[in-house]
Amino acid sequence: MRNVFISGAFLFVSVVAHPADEPAFRYEAPITVSSPGAFVRLPLPAAAYGRSASEGLADLRIVDARGERVPFAVLAPRQPEAQTVEQQREATLYPLPARPAADGSWHAPIEVSVDGDRISVKRLAPGTAGMSGMPVARSAGWLFDLGERKPDEPVPQSLRVAWSGPIEFTAAYRFDTSDDLRQWRSGGSGQLMALASPAGPLTQPTVLLGTNPGRFVRLVWGDAANAPQVSAAKVVAAQQSSKVLDPPVIIVASPSAEPAGKSAPDEAAQRALHFDLGGALPITQIDLRWTSGTRVAPLRVQARNDAGEAWRELGSAVFYRLERGTEVASSPPLSVAANARYLRLLPDPRAAALDPAQTQIVAQAPLASLVFAAQGEPPYTLQAGARVTAPSALPLATLVPSLDSERPRFGSATLGQWNEVSAVARAERAQQQRAALRPWLLWSVLLCGVAALAFMVWRLARSPRQDAQTNP
Repeated sequence: MRNVFISGAFLFVSVVAHPADEPAFRYEAPITVSSPGAFVRLPLPAAAYGRSASEGLADLRIVDARGERVPFAVLAPRQPEAQTVEQQREATLYPLPARPAADGSWHAPIEVSVDGDRISVKRLAPGTAGMSGMPVARSAGWLFDLGERKPDEPVPQSLRVAWSGPIEFTAAYRFDTSDDLRQWRSGGSGQLMALASPAGPLTQPTVLLGTNPGRFVRLVWGDAANAPQVSAAKVVAAQQSSKVLDPPVIIVASPSAEPAGKSAPDEAAQRALHFDLGGALPITQIDLRWTSGTRVAPLRVQARNDAGEAWRELGSAVFYRLERGTEVASSPPLSVAANARYLRLLPDPRAAALDPAQTQIVAQAPLASLVFAAQGEPPYTLQAGARVTAPSALPLATLVPSLDSERPRFGSATLGQWNEVSAVARAERAQQQRAALRPWLLWSVLLCGVAALAFMVWRLARSPRQDAQTNP
């Protein structure tokens, strides 16, 4: 009985314990280098995320034709680069009278007429009240017409003044702004200057207009005798924009059957559309695409990475496609920040269900790239689909010390079709079968142990009785 118990314990240990082996990669895909370089950039498609079996793409590995490892690093997409685009246009100049009126107000050398949304500006003829026909250089200041600004144009930020002389000067000024030449608001003060130096002239030609200037700017010199001979001025406006350095990958998916999870399908799944993106992707935008017709769909968007997980909310939006004759208007995409493989669209109970035959989902995902050193013997192969704990990739700074200078010289490569390694697939299926049988083996060991203990107790209970019968 003792031998039976020991053998059962050994069986228990052999079922539970497994030695740590070299990871076996279930999938591999050929790498085609289209543009050679010391370092080669390989953009990862969505299928690479789907073949990966470890979190964070830790199981990816690159090998050469001899099966030797090739050093590589993961290159994350760059954030959009903020840019400032300066726009300039000519301003119209009008000289101010030599001095203000008796009441302290300046008579404008122009008149403004408003007809609906249209503003007309007309110059007053010399001799009109406030216009004495003085030389331009002796004017007490200037009236600048910045022009009518369109709704999509940026707000003017400054005036850049040009002059014909003198070579050196320092001229103080103050200015006011107005939209209609009647109501004025103070804008501030400053100085224009020009200084001569051995390295060339030093100038300060800018008049800062503040946050919300009007169309008209009235600039008055502190001392007209020291003022420059203004010849022109430009309206300067800066428009902020962003330059996309690494465009996101566009994923277009059609509805698919929802994979069976551990829990029973909920009632919402009956009217929902389910989409499989092919891998757990970092999604930034979601949009819908219909083939034809006018569609309005208020929806809730849910996501998850595995069929056994619970759905989590990503957001809600009203997606639409409106046909107006030959023109089609579409809703803006829904911005999200999620990592998901499966998406589910739940229509509002008061709205119609989505037609799976005419509906597609369009997702934007900034996918990573791999950068590897072109060493070893080509061709190269990308392997994936192994359960590993430590990533095979090097830190990017270790592989490419001077990334900014080296990036323009990167070679380029593309990934071919994925192939399944049959031997690894069979081993994984066998392992899954063993894992399914493991609970039964454990129960068998426990039952055998219990039976052995019961038998030992029964033998011990019978021993004194037999001894008493043999020795009366």
